[in-house]
Amino acid sequence: MKKLLFLGGLWLAITASAAAQNGDGYWKRLQKSHPETTLEALQRNTPAVSQAPSGPTELGACRLSLVYKGKTRNITLESIQLMKQKGLKPGNIRQFRKEVLFTSGQQEIWLPVKSSLAEQLELEVRDTEPVLLYTTVLRDPDPQDSQLTLLVEDYQVK
Repeated sequence: MKKLLFLGGLWLAITASAAAQNGDGYWKRLQKSHPETTLEALQRNTPAVSQAPSGPTELGACRLSLVYKGKTRNITLESIQLMKQKGLKPGNIRQFRKEVLFTSGQQEIWLPVKSSLAEQLELEVRDTEPVLLYTTVLRDPDPQDSQLTLLVEDYQVK
């Protein structure tokens, strides 16, 4: 009887641990902190799709659907400089060594991606496959300069 009770308790502990690690909470937190938008809305600096029309237009983070194109390159100096301007620490900047090509409609955009994510994208996502990107939004502080950089923090295959 004690063995049966012990095995039942062990089974409950393992089940509870597995349920806690399924990742649902992680994705829900990201969805709350990253309003859904489009590349076009970001470039026009209009409210995110998931925000009320009167909501703020300055986003610090967002999620958007783009198409993965399967090409990478080394990160550009412009992206590194913008990260420095925005106060990112050198250790955080070093996490972004590659840029990955995505498209939105006919528009191509190279986005800095954490090195570990760049490798995952290559392994898990096919060329021309849509992905949902969770990004940090960096804008040049000069309103005359429309430079927009999105740092890819995570992704989901659609």
